[in-house]
Amino acid sequence: MMLGALANAVCQEPTIEIDLEPGDRILLYTDGITDVFDHQGEMFGVEGLQNFLRECSLLPFEEMPPAILERIAAWGPGPFADDVTLVLAEVLE
Repeated sequence: MMLGALANAVCQEPTIEIDLEPGDRILLYTDGITDVFDHQGEMFGVEGLQNFLRECSLLPFEEMPPAILERIAAWGPGPFADDVTLVLAEVLE
């Protein structure tokens, strides 16, 4: 479902609030990122993405998205089978 397309598709109240500081990064992604399977049929999943993010978190901002996509692509046996969208934002001063 497209976020915000239907009035009742999302809760009116936030479910979580986080104070962000300069230098913090926010990653938005579609399930095509987490629903990648390796040669043994193991799904990459949210935990796999979290692990890759920890490994890539110290990279310069511009290098982080391609590094994430390269590592996820290497996880699976071929091209992505689902839509893949990755949006990275960094909080500035």
